[in-house]
Amino acid sequence: MSFWTYMLHCRGGYLYVGHTDDLDRRIAQHQSGAIPGFTADHLPVELVWSEEFQTREDAKHAEKMLKGWSRTKKLALVRGDWDRISALAKAKGSPSTSSGWAESGIAVAPKPARPEPVEASPDQILQTASRRGLHFTLLPHPDTPPLAVTRIEAIVLGIDANWLKLRWIIAGGSSVIVPPLAGRGRADGLWQATCFELFVRMTGKGAYCEFNLSPSERWAAYDFADYRDGMVERPMPRDPGCVWRGSQGTRMFDANLPFVGLPSLPAAIALSAVIEETDGTKSYWALAHPPGKPDFHHPTCFAATLPAPQRP
Repeated sequence: MSFWTYMLHCRGGYLYVGHTDDLDRRIAQHQSGAIPGFTADHLPVELVWSEEFQTREDAKHAEKMLKGWSRTKKLALVRGDWDRISALAKAKGSPSTSSGWAESGIAVAPKPARPEPVEASPDQILQTASRRGLHFTLLPHPDTPPLAVTRIEAIVLGIDANWLKLRWIIAGGSSVIVPPLAGRGRADGLWQATCFELFVRMTGKGAYCEFNLSPSERWAAYDFADYRDGMVERPMPRDPGCVWRGSQGTRMFDANLPFVGLPSLPAAIALSAVIEETDGTKSYWALAHPPGKPDFHHPTCFAATLPAPQRP
């Protein structure tokens, strides 16, 4: 029998650690709010890391150890950055963890999160993700080629009466510059750095809304009366949730948007991304590009449809 220690990213940017003997069932319980307490009070939650153990004692030991880690160290674990974990451990005078759970006495190799493996190859991740939701390939603007990023996929993971769940997968993303964590809240100008965007156009109208979502956990939402005209802040009943994760050559960005903050569905959508890389290169990715310079607001970019949520 297997046992699991796991970590969830919760509303407000909190990280929750637990253990279980049935990972899929336990995560489903957390996500539905069926387990009273912290996670039910901080929905939505997303699994960002898990590790399998042979005994419950080992899983509980790892849980206890992780609960004593700093947020920085936990985030390094989510990214699979064992060099960073080792450096942080040494800074505190504790044994190195570069070879796994050395400081806990549990000799196992580091493993990725489930159900979407953080350490998997881009093809493995895409094959898994494509079985869920609506799957789109973004194209880089020909005038702004990327440095090392080779592919970006955008996925609508699901939509219900509570949340619209989105994911961007970045292949060759080790050179991407990620804005530092700033906590959830509105912020303008997010598109000037690495940022992920959703545009939703009301059916039969020129009006549309724009959502900017940053790995820093900052976000923005705007309404437009027509093409780049009449911009005002769009009211949002709660903060969207944003999580950046991954390691090696593949990165993933997940975002949960509150359904009540969206316009009426179905609607035409544009999915896009601004990617800043280590040499200052910025590339602009979209479902389609109009002639001329990058312009995510252009009607050409609204090349997909977001369906209405299915009723239970």
